[in-house]
Amino acid sequence: MRIIARFEKTESVRFVSHLDIQRLFQRAFRRAQIPLAYSQGFNPHPILSFATALSVGYTSEAEWLDVKLASDMDKDDFARRVNGTLPEGFRIIEVFSVDERFPSLSAIMAAADYTLQVFDPPADLAPRIETLLSAPIMVEKRTKGGMRTVDIRPMLYDYRYSNGFMRILGCLDAKGSLNIDLFMGALLKQDASAASYRVHRNRIFSNDGVLMPKMPERLS
Repeated sequence: MRIIARFEKTESVRFVSHLDIQRLFQRAFRRAQIPLAYSQGFNPHPILSFATALSVGYTSEAEWLDVKLASDMDKDDFARRVNGTLPEGFRIIEVFSVDERFPSLSAIMAAADYTLQVFDPPADLAPRIETLLSAPIMVEKRTKGGMRTVDIRPMLYDYRYSNGFMRILGCLDAKGSLNIDLFMGALLKQDASAASYRVHRNRIFSNDGVLMPKMPERLS
């Protein structure tokens, strides 16, 4: 049996790393006596994957995991048992039972919707956003081949800004994603010593809307 679940990561655990989250869920599954399926070979491990990593310091209500079970169980019972063992700050919100042939989470995701709170925003932040988005946004990005200068403007699909709060719709797929920190670094570079912000991931979208919400053309 294959289960895909959406879970939240709240304020109290925003500094927990992605690697620690992987370990945390493996322990929670064992404590909840979930019948996990394991890989073959010398060092078997649970067949568990996540749609994407969330940056340390971010919160989210749109994290997704994919786990294979050795035997069938009711999906509501799965959520109840796992939530009973997860620490405060993590909670499974919804659960789906999918066919083994269903694509991987990384293959179906297309974009993500974020809310950013900018603390003590510059008075000219709104026009500064417009200016920044009117041209290529060239940033230094670490890649497998080392540091490269890249244009991240095509990865930002839409935004809204009002009174220190910004909504961003950005690319998030298997080929790459909009790096929120690089974007904000380019936006706030004149105020780098004072500017700070918080990021919350609201949703991850897919192109077909079968499991994840369907990607909108614009932010609502």
